[in-house]
Parts: sequence; structure tokens; C-alpha cells
Amino acid sequence: PDSELSIEPKARQTMKKLIKKSLNRIGYDLVRVPLPGSHGRELMNTLRRHRINCVLDVGARHGEFAGELRALGFDGHIFSFEPVKENFEALSRRMQGDPRWKGFNVALGSEAAELELNVTSGSAMSSFLEPNDYAKAQFVEDSRIARKETVEVRPLGTLLPKITAVQPDPRCYLKLDTQGWDLQVFRGLGPARGLISALQSEVSVKPIYESMPTYTEAVAEYQTGGFELVGLYPVHHDSRGAVIEFDCLMQKGPDALAA
Repeated sequence: PDSELSIEPKARQTMKKLIKKSLNRIGYDLVRVPLPGSHGRELMNTLRRHRINCVLDVGARHGEFAGELRALGFDGHIFSFEPVKENFEALSRRMQGDPRWKGFNVALGSEAAELELNVTSGSAMSSFLEPNDYAKAQFVEDSRIARKETVEVRPLGTLLPKITAVQPDPRCYLKLDTQGWDLQVFRGLGPARGLISALQSEVSVKPIYESMPTYTEAVAEYQTGGFELVGLYPVHHDSRGAVIEFDCLMQKGPDALAA
């Protein structure tokens, strides 16, 4: 019967909580293990390989990526950056009760400034850049600019030493999802780039904002900055099945490690 089917997920969830609680009592934990070759599995491998103890979650929105990290078993410090006020309020609610997760209602870029942010109807597409015609065709409602917010922009390099002071020997993972602005954030690292052991950036095969770099341009700049490619994982496809964007996972290259 339909009523029995509707109860089944709740029963599964209750059983999962009971098993997790029992394991915690004897010093173990229950975490979701992603499929081999998936972004989640390679993310787990990268965090372990580089002994990451600090994640910089840039373009946090409502905390989706940080939530994924916790589900994967990461228990280190997470610092989330989200400039849109409405998003930051939702993020703040989600951070409650997690003492190792802190949020900052600020945008990051290559230099200090105050800039107008285009807040779109689908807030996941909010950007300093204007959606182009391709974006308007592919993401009709989500790409519509609903309003503009003036936000403070800071270079990450000026904030990072103070932020990571809570973590001895910080080994940072930089997650970038700023809708066409990732390279600006990367450029703002300056000498603090040495604290970054690995990173991920959302890169576009088919740019969806005006003046946005292509994925080849973005990857080339990260490589010039001392990082090597681990993998590319599709985020969005168009109506024909072609890739629009990848999550690009990179780690510090051997030459940078030696330095």
C-alpha cells in the first residue's frame, strides 16, 4: 500500500540514526562513501592525501558544500564566504551548533572594493558579471536579475592568516563557486597561496556570463599558479547533453610542494 511506502524512508532514516549513535559510542562513525571515480570520492581522496584541516568555502550560498563535507566525515574547520544577505541568513542558521564552521558576509576578489552584485531570481547564479544570452536561454528564470546589492569585496590573502590562526599548521582546501569570478578570488590570495594544498573551481566550457573566462583559460592560470589537474566533473549539461560547466579539482604540483 502507498501508506507503507511513504513510511519506509522515515524508518530507514531512524535506523541510520540508531546505528550511527551506537557506532559513536564505541569510537566509530557512519559516513556516506561516494562511488569510485565520482567527484565526491576524489574529493575525499584529496582531503586525505593532503591531510586537509581547513576548508575555505567561497560562494557558500546556503552551505550546501559544507554540508556535503560533513556528510563525508570531514571534521576540520570550515570558513564560508557568502555576500548575498538573504543567502547568508540561511547559511547562518545551518551553521548553528557546529563550532568549527564559521561564516563571513563578504565577497572576495583580487583587491579591496565595493561592487554591485547582480542577485538573480535563482540565487545560485548571483554574480558580479552579467548573465549572457546563452545563460538567459538555458536558465530562463534563474538567470533573471531580481535586484542589485552593493557588497564589500576583500582579497582573501588579507584575511587568511587571521582566519587560519585557529588551526596550527593550516593545510587548506579552497572551494570556489562564484559564478565567473573564481579567478579574481584566486588572484587575491597573493603570498597566502602557499597555504592552499588543493582547490576546486567551477569552470565553464560554455561561458554563461559576459567576460567570463573559459575552462581552458582558468585551468591554465591555476597551473601557472602551481597547481595540477586531478579531475573535471560535469555540473550542468545543456538540452543536447553537452557539458556547460565542470567542477575542476586541482592539487599543489610537485614543484610547488618542493618550494
